[in-house]
Amino acid sequence: MSAWPFGQSVSSSSGGPKEDVKSILARYFQKLQDDETALDESSIEQVLSLRDDDTLALLEQRQDSSLIDFLVFAFFYKLEDSATGGHAATKVPHLQYLLEQLLVAAPAGDWPRANVIADFLSIDNCVLIDELVKNFAYLDTIWSLLQFVNQEENLPLTAIFLKINENLLFARHQEYLNYIKLRPELVDDMLAHVTITPLMDFFLKIVGSDKIEQPTGILEHVAAQSFIPKCLQFFNNERFDSAVQNSVADLLKTLITISANAPIDEISIGPNILTRQLVSPQCIDQLVDIILLQRGTALNVTISVVIELIRKNNSDYDQVNLLSTTLEENYPTDRDPIYLGHLLGKFTEKLPQLFQIIDNIDNQSEVSENQIGEIFKPLGFERFKIVELIAELLHCSNMGLMNSKRARRIARKRDAIRRKDEQIHENLVDLKLDDITATNTQDEDTISNDSNDKNLNSSNNNSNSNDSNKSKSNDNDNNKNNNSNDRKMNKETHGDVVVQSEEDDDDDDDEEVDESFDIPYVNANQNEKLRTKPTLGDFFKITLYDNQIVPKILLLFLNYPWNNFWHNVVFDIIQQIFNGRMDFSYNSFIVFSIFDTLQSYQFNGLEPKMNFQITNNFILTGYKNSYKFYESHHMNLGYMGHIVLIAEEIVKFSKLYKVELISPRIFELLQENEWKVYAEQVLNDTRLMYSKILGGGTYVDDGNGNIIPQFPSDTASVLSSSDAGSDGGGLVNIEDLEEELTTESDLHEKLRTMLLSRSEEEVDERNKEKGVIILGPPPSASADTSTE
Repeated sequence: MSAWPFGQSVSSSSGGPKEDVKSILARYFQKLQDDETALDESSIEQVLSLRDDDTLALLEQRQDSSLIDFLVFAFFYKLEDSATGGHAATKVPHLQYLLEQLLVAAPAGDWPRANVIADFLSIDNCVLIDELVKNFAYLDTIWSLLQFVNQEENLPLTAIFLKINENLLFARHQEYLNYIKLRPELVDDMLAHVTITPLMDFFLKIVGSDKIEQPTGILEHVAAQSFIPKCLQFFNNERFDSAVQNSVADLLKTLITISANAPIDEISIGPNILTRQLVSPQCIDQLVDIILLQRGTALNVTISVVIELIRKNNSDYDQVNLLSTTLEENYPTDRDPIYLGHLLGKFTEKLPQLFQIIDNIDNQSEVSENQIGEIFKPLGFERFKIVELIAELLHCSNMGLMNSKRARRIARKRDAIRRKDEQIHENLVDLKLDDITATNTQDEDTISNDSNDKNLNSSNNNSNSNDSNKSKSNDNDNNKNNNSNDRKMNKETHGDVVVQSEEDDDDDDDEEVDESFDIPYVNANQNEKLRTKPTLGDFFKITLYDNQIVPKILLLFLNYPWNNFWHNVVFDIIQQIFNGRMDFSYNSFIVFSIFDTLQSYQFNGLEPKMNFQITNNFILTGYKNSYKFYESHHMNLGYMGHIVLIAEEIVKFSKLYKVELISPRIFELLQENEWKVYAEQVLNDTRLMYSKILGGGTYVDDGNGNIIPQFPSDTASVLSSSDAGSDGGGLVNIEDLEEELTTESDLHEKLRTMLLSRSEEEVDERNKEKGVIILGPPPSASADTSTE
């Protein structure tokens, strides 16, 4: 049986016969030739009664010219009561009728009828599509469906809206976007349904059409409707629930992703006016206030947006180097790479208040009990997000441009030029939109379905004449206002540039970062030099140092042994610090502060408040706590994996640098006997056990403390060289390793022996220092007695 209903008789739902499509179209066109005034809506209604498989068949035959002509160009007459008491016939195009019926069927929940109409309107035919996109009244009707779309209900209506509009967007890209740019409520319409993910995806497709190589003006249109400020208003716990706030945050993060400084795929649009607004001083100030004042969901989602901003706008990957480019080569535009200077500076200023939230939460947290009966205070999502933000800000502070005073001056100058150009551009866009609106109004007025063409033409001529006079008058007024605005704007922007230039002239007296340093690097002179007009990167690190934030985070780390996400974030911070520059930045002072917090206070002039050493109070304490826990529960604490990783970072740091050139005090701490025993024995055995290959194999020590697996071609011939281990390049005997450290329990027993031995040695040393004499027979006599 054929799927196409031409030439077939299809039974209606009422049981009576229903004509096939071919007969319906034939009879309609015959009436059109005989007496078009006899046409009514019966023909289009009969076509609409075809549903399900019939509709699919129609779509398969979408290139049938008679069907397309019927949908696009056909019409009927509708009798309406006239003012004189008689009846007047109104000409109704089928396309208009379909749209009107869609507005009736969809809100009423008549989904079969609504879907049939949507299938017709989304037919991939150039004639139909052209008719829709050139008539903005039709598009207005389609977009009016949004007023019936609820946040969670009426999902079929959302699908219908997207089916029609996405087809128009991709089929007639530029023409459809021209209509979008004339929608004054585009942003409001979208944000009113922000929790509907498919609708937000469609909005991002519209925004994503404006690429650097093919600009469409959509970004400017969206920005002009205050998209970014309106999004930030949703981050309010009193007005909006968590679902809405999370949806807005996801929308912003997706926008940031496709607007990354370094495009990664074809959907990327590069830096633009929207992301530039998001990092503007006004928006950054608002983001900071939300975090400090709102807390809760607003804090969490806001921090996630800030983190995404930093990650996707790393200046080290900019396609335009701010330090090497010139105004002639790259004139400032909204497409310039995003500069994060104000973001880093503002969050650095508020860093003490941000970290104070962590302390306040700790005091307010209620006590809970976990599955193994331990009493604890929950970490809380807010504390986790704040520390995650600090980790990302530390990443930001290590970017090249954040450690250059010259880059900051260049960014300010380019911002001043960009502000001036944006003001001029806004005025020009206003003029252009006024002209387009006036022209479109005239075109729509020339389209009429009235049967009296003469009266219609006469009315249109009068209307066009009036519109023309009004347009001329408006143009004259606009020209006067724009001339006045231009003079005012030029005065204001030139004033800003002068003021900014004066600031820049003052800054020009500052030299670029002085890369010279003394030995040891951590000293009073270097501290004073780096604190005098620091770069933004050093400003952040100095604030971390003065508030002792990193030692406090490390102490907090030990209080939550089972939160692996928390451990990852803290490890990220420590890894950045130990892998940062140790010469002409303040990073080495932070390293010094986590090795000996008490002595670090000498460089900030503050009263000592804590005594912390990462080797003793973090690594060794964590190991001892885990040892005690293993004794009672036969498993390690959850943070042990990350403590081992942090200990490895310390060992790599001590091998990569001559630590005594950075700070003699750090060198002293690393030479303490307890740490050396841990690093050379406990950590080495732990590393070997954790590096074991399931199924066997050998290991090569590369000389830097790294154990590299190596699989021999002949597994039976495994070499062993114990002497070469210290110099690197030696093979570790896998059989000995398996014998000594087969399980975690074996490692624990070895650790127990080492701790006991260490305790005995400490007791003997203390007794020797105090002159304590142990009563009993001498060792030799004891040995003789035992042999007898």
